[in-house]
Amino acid sequence: MRRYFKLVCLYDDTAWYIKEFLDGRARFGWSAPGSDLRKIRAKRWNEWSEEESITWRYTKFLLERIELGNRLVIQTEQPLQRFLIGEVVAPGYDFAPGDLPDFNHLLHVRPLTRDPVPINSKAVTAALRHNLSKRGQYYEVYPEDSVAELDGIVEGLTSGTIIATSIRTDDDTLDETLVSIKSRIVAEISRKWPAKHFERFCELLCTRIDYIEIKKRQDTGKGWDLLLRIINPLTKTMLLDDVPVQCKNYSGEVVTHQPIDDLDRCVRNSKSPIAYLFILGKLSQDFRHALEQRQESLRKELGREVSFEVVDEDRIAELYATFLEPKTASTL
Repeated sequence: MRRYFKLVCLYDDTAWYIKEFLDGRARFGWSAPGSDLRKIRAKRWNEWSEEESITWRYTKFLLERIELGNRLVIQTEQPLQRFLIGEVVAPGYDFAPGDLPDFNHLLHVRPLTRDPVPINSKAVTAALRHNLSKRGQYYEVYPEDSVAELDGIVEGLTSGTIIATSIRTDDDTLDETLVSIKSRIVAEISRKWPAKHFERFCELLCTRIDYIEIKKRQDTGKGWDLLLRIINPLTKTMLLDDVPVQCKNYSGEVVTHQPIDDLDRCVRNSKSPIAYLFILGKLSQDFRHALEQRQESLRKELGREVSFEVVDEDRIAELYATFLEPKTASTL
């Protein structure tokens, strides 16, 4: 069975990215100048810079997992609206031109779609749409039905039996409705649970999520607002204990690094390998990159695993809609 990998490639200039793809270059981020994966791999891991460590963690799959003949499903916008499909050809991974601010990693591809396929195309079933909408910078598309459907889309586009731009209007409207609902949920949470009150909202939310228990609620001055216990959903045994949580309610773009400093404090005062950040506000790529740099710096300094897990406003809206009961929701 042919293998497909879904890649999220959110370059600012979408038109430039698509042109590169059509010219046979599928580019991927986390690649400042000097971060050629082949050169990083040639070094001893303890000689890597923080930037090289971050780059390797998030992009090593380009060398280690993706092979010639694999196919890529590429998302260029957030949320997912359209996707490209290409097949990896020789020589596979490359790093070129190498001097861009980002997106220097590339895979040589044969484009299988000349125009992006709308996610609401009649050619895309609800099941495939679900499998292409999962979170993550990359993942393999495993379900056999979805692989077969992607093969069928490529074959149909090639033969002209599929018109990918034919839109399912109702689904498109549902998408717009969902985005609007999420936006209103976030606005209401932000307005009705400001500042310190947002910690109470996060507590209420976590108490409703399956396999999550609130262990402590008070701020002890050690950096966290809550401590969680996470239960293994298969065995019902404790998976992680004393997991720190920071809760931040911002509006607009988040420009301060205070949440990162607070997560740093959480990790230094906790033995947990994970610290969660529940945060409202728009997170820029610069913020996320600074978060990754701090995470990597702490790993090296403390000599142990450190993972900052961000629950952003989009995910908070989804969790709210899924887990909070109407009687609680009516108070928000």
